[in-house]
Amino acid sequence: LMQTLRLTSPYMKGNNVKAAQRELKELGTWVGKIDGVYGEQTARATAQAKYKIGYPERNINQVYGSDLHAFLTGRKKPTMLMQRRAKQRANKPNTFRQKALDLALSFEGVKEHPANSNITQFSKWYGIIGPWCAMFVTYCFVEDGSKSFKKGARWAYCPYMVADARAQRNGLTVVPKDKVKPGDIAMFDWQVDGVSDHVGIVVTSPNNKGGFRCVEGNTSVGNNSDGGQVMIRDRKTSQVICFIRVVE
Repeated sequence: LMQTLRLTSPYMKGNNVKAAQRELKELGTWVGKIDGVYGEQTARATAQAKYKIGYPERNINQVYGSDLHAFLTGRKKPTMLMQRRAKQRANKPNTFRQKALDLALSFEGVKEHPANSNITQFSKWYGIIGPWCAMFVTYCFVEDGSKSFKKGARWAYCPYMVADARAQRNGLTVVPKDKVKPGDIAMFDWQVDGVSDHVGIVVTSPNNKGGFRCVEGNTSVGNNSDGGQVMIRDRKTSQVICFIRVVE
């Protein structure tokens, strides 16, 4: 069986990592050198591989194990449901909003290291070590082509994002909840005091009961907006101060 590979400190290294990188490169999600180091790029390529071959969203993470290895090497065939899901994903419009959402999903399970430090690749990239839910969203949009977001400038603070969307600045606009699509942005207000506390990227449009799914940074089941990890959360429109669309 393939050794289970995941992000650790220090990074996992060795021939098993090289074998994983070779399979990921064959699939097209790994483009780097086969160096035997399971760093952030290899972990991201792993999550993208799971997305590409049809894993359900709840199982898309950055852990490379024997199950994924069997799919990539042909020793195990994806189920019909996985094949249909993979086909649907391959046919999705390749907008930057969709790409930002796909990138955000690939980070599910990433945590602060050390715990309770606000230190993540997103906060380090942005240049501020602090609450990082908005920096996570900014990272995903910048990496996948949006000019609205800017490293180190737009945005690390949720209320500023809301203000710009309401003023239709920097390519942001408010969208009604009945028009929300995957790749739009949900701004949460837990205290219902008119000030946004948290942000995530919409995974599924709201249903007729107001329920939707969102991928978020710096959350957890026990702490909605300072939980220290990237997760897919089930939310309600009643928790949202506004939905935002990046319109550029």
